[in-house]
Amino acid sequence: MGITEKTKGAQPDIVMDLKNLYVSIDRTELLKHIDMRIEKEEVVALVGESGSGKTLTSKFILGILPERSVVSYDKFYKTPKTGAVFQNSFTSLNPTVKIGSQLMRLYQSHYGETDNWKRKVVPLLEKAGIQNIDKFLKKYPHESSGGERQRVAIAGALISNPDLLIADEVTTALDLRTKLEVIKLFKNIRKELGITILFITHDLSSIKDFANRVYVMYKGEIVEENTCEELFRHQTHPYAKRIIGFANSLWTRDR
Repeated sequence: MGITEKTKGAQPDIVMDLKNLYVSIDRTELLKHIDMRIEKEEVVALVGESGSGKTLTSKFILGILPERSVVSYDKFYKTPKTGAVFQNSFTSLNPTVKIGSQLMRLYQSHYGETDNWKRKVVPLLEKAGIQNIDKFLKKYPHESSGGERQRVAIAGALISNPDLLIADEVTTALDLRTKLEVIKLFKNIRKELGITILFITHDLSSIKDFANRVYVMYKGEIVEENTCEELFRHQTHPYAKRIIGFANSLWTRDR
């Protein structure tokens, strides 16, 4: 991985600041001119169709790009305390280990001991909406629903008390009712814990009453950035006009 400049510091109220990011893999340029800034306790949405570069951007932020990636940027700052939740929560859980044991090990990886793991984990599972927790912790992942596994993944990401939580397509594989419940959960997390959230999605219905600001990504570039309210009122880039117009037409039809 090639990097042209080392990470620089940022102001205390900034949890992530990125300027002029380029990423290429196998000589194919996949991200270019990426500027993104996230302030403390914001919910920032990164939206765009599949293949637009959203997940690749999140992988750069988390430092998990493929080794063959070539990267350059002018500036990059990120709070050291960053958590992440991804689309397929089942793949983040070991199918052969009970859920409680996995959360205990995750706690141990952060704090170096296991004596107090339930004192930390149980309240997070309660906030995530898990019922009958003692019984639930004894289950294997396949014995829980997709919504429950996603809630476990969210609780697991909160064990380290992150300042920034990256949620990458977390509602994609969920039914409508569960999706709404997960969005409500993220709203509560932000309100109760004061965590800053980068919410990555192609589903505009999930951000309209949730995000403070929105970045629109198209073919590896940020083509639009505005507050959520203003973006739904006015767009300049043709792609942003298309996806917002389509979303607005669906909401109008549903009323």
